[in-house]
Amino acid sequence: MRTGVSYMGHHNPKHLKEDVEEIRSLGCDDVLVAMQENDFVHFPGKIRFTPKIAKDLGVRPIAIFWGALNLFGGGKSSQFLLEYPEGLQVSANGSRRAAGCYVNRGCVGRIKEMVDEIAEAGFEGYFVDEPHPLKECYCRHCRSAFENTYGGNLAESEAGLQNEFRRKCVIDYVSEVADYCKENHPQIETMCCLMPGDRDIWGEAAGIRSLDNLGTDIYLVNSEVDVEEMTPLVREVAAICKKEGKTHHEWLQSQRVRKGREDRILDQGRILVRERPDAIYVWAWQAQVGMDEESDDVAAAWGKAVEVLRMAKE
Repeated sequence: MRTGVSYMGHHNPKHLKEDVEEIRSLGCDDVLVAMQENDFVHFPGKIRFTPKIAKDLGVRPIAIFWGALNLFGGGKSSQFLLEYPEGLQVSANGSRRAAGCYVNRGCVGRIKEMVDEIAEAGFEGYFVDEPHPLKECYCRHCRSAFENTYGGNLAESEAGLQNEFRRKCVIDYVSEVADYCKENHPQIETMCCLMPGDRDIWGEAAGIRSLDNLGTDIYLVNSEVDVEEMTPLVREVAAICKKEGKTHHEWLQSQRVRKGREDRILDQGRILVRERPDAIYVWAWQAQVGMDEESDDVAAAWGKAVEVLRMAKE
């Protein structure tokens, strides 16, 4: 079973090397580098230096476009949308929303350019992070796609058909970027995490031929839900991945953990280790210390995550 952590990184190779050495000392196989659009413009050291440093230390570097288009996980600070406001979502009333649209061809084009950059830099995996249905976008690209598919007006269609269309757009997006990777950078492993709330499209996503790896993130640490309730979900993803011949990964939460809830990291981790997915990844390195998503007690949260990482290698 592979293990890894998401890592916000640094532009300075000195700090990158120190951190990746520590990640490797935990037995991790992968480092999933969370890079913002800003890193491609103003802090390119994270992209330029991490692959060689990681590979020299025996760690596989994987790229996550964290917060790209003000979508896809946290860190929502899109440099691209500052320069291309046409990429913003449009509400039903015509006002622009503070997030991009992955149906928009300009937005997809920028993601592909970023894929080219991380491939050239030497990253060995590309991770599509939590794509979700854009239920409130009525931009011309969404309207056109809906009309081409269903022959009607998106804004005036009934809710069930709109929901079907939104789910289809997620699959179309993941398929397009995964296809692009395989056609232009076949050495890159294509990966995707779909949240439990998007469980109804897990099977379709696994059926994408160009997607290599699928998983989910069942974050129950701060909830009152019995952690054993994650077991059926983990097994469902495992069965889907086995059927479609995909690698199966699962995420473990160590960010935004409220004080006193740290033991639930270990409780969830024990279940993941027991269920034996192909990979367990922790979000995020050192409980995301120094960021707005850091845990209340960083040392305690990270300590429990480290226990799980070590347990997975026993």
